Amino acid sequence: MLKKAALLVTILMLCVLTACVSTPDDSLHDQDDKREISPDSYEPDSRNSPVKVKQDEWISRALHANDSDWFSFTPETAGLLVAETDGDTDTVLELYQDRTLLRENDDVGNNINAKIEYFVNSGVNYLIKASGVRLAEATENATGLYRFRVTLEPMPTGKASANNTLEQAERINMGETITAYFLNNDDIHWYTTSAEGAGRIRVNTEGTLDTLLEVYDKWEELIGRDDDSGYQGNAKVVADILSAGPVYFKVSAYQGATGRYYLRTQFRAPIKPDPYENDNNLVGAKEIQPGASQARNFTDAGDIDWVRLQITQEGNYEILAKAEDNYLDTYIELFDADGELIAKDDDSGGFWNALLKVDLSPGTYYIKVSTVDKDPLETNDYTLSVSSGN
Repeated sequence: MLKKAALLVTILMLCVLTACVSTPDDSLHDQDDKREISPDSYEPDSRNSPVKVKQDEWISRALHANDSDWFSFTPETAGLLVAETDGDTDTVLELYQDRTLLRENDDVGNNINAKIEYFVNSGVNYLIKASGVRLAEATENATGLYRFRVTLEPMPTGKASANNTLEQAERINMGETITAYFLNNDDIHWYTTSAEGAGRIRVNTEGTLDTLLEVYDKWEELIGRDDDSGYQGNAKVVADILSAGPVYFKVSAYQGATGRYYLRTQFRAPIKPDPYENDNNLVGAKEIQPGASQARNFTDAGDIDWVRLQITQEGNYEILAKAEDNYLDTYIELFDADGELIAKDDDSGGFWNALLKVDLSPGTYYIKVSTVDKDPLETNDYTLSVSSGN
């Protein structure tokens, strides 16, 4: 009987202790609660009760759970409205006039910040909604601290649609960046520049507009067209030029949107092949010794380098394809003497450099190096090295 009583007391004591001590999940939950963002001093704000903002003045705000912040701005003069966020919170902006959505943006601002540019009229009240981005697997929008600002730039004074045909194409210099504006819904801009010879040209737009881009050669034949290959709805075209002469660019905005954009051009003469070419297949593979390195390049995005590696001592080896500036995305595949794939790697070498660490027995192996980059225009040089990891 005493033993049973002692057992009951022990069980009761264990229950009390269990109730008093937080479980690991409870502890994590408490930590999550501590990290929750509290409403800021501007709350509560809404579409019907927005925070009035002054031009050129940063406002510090906080996005808490299920929160959206509303701002209002009434310009005194017509101009280019620039609304933007700043900080470490992934934000999205929406611009309204009454209930009509005029424009929205996610990441055109610095890093994960949002930025909207829009031509506005004087005396008209505009509403801007700021909220956190909801990622694909998230159940709530992003929360955190951020800053918001509105600026108003004067209306551009340039001629509207002065270059709206190929015959009126505006002359620009290769390699320069120009700033331009679509002032009307039917604006189309044409530009022309000269290529000094055969090579590859890249032209792209930047900014908050969703642009369309076409490139024509000196015979006025279309050699490239793009809509969204650039960043955040911008256009980018990479095309090969066969000989010296003029090149033409046609820029338009999706659904006739108005606003500002930037146009960048770049030209690269044909790349001189490295001394190991032609090594585009296993039969043409050139040899590399363990402990050695080779300076190589890709002549274009489709170039492949095959290398023969003779191992005489069993051990662990490292095979690295390191880009000249770390930004060329290299890819390594390792094959045995029979051409069977035994290992591969993409980004283990830091940045986008490929690095293989493998145990190899004496024998002949083949290294295949390629680039994942569809357009290695600037960064085409890399160093291939093989070292012992023992």
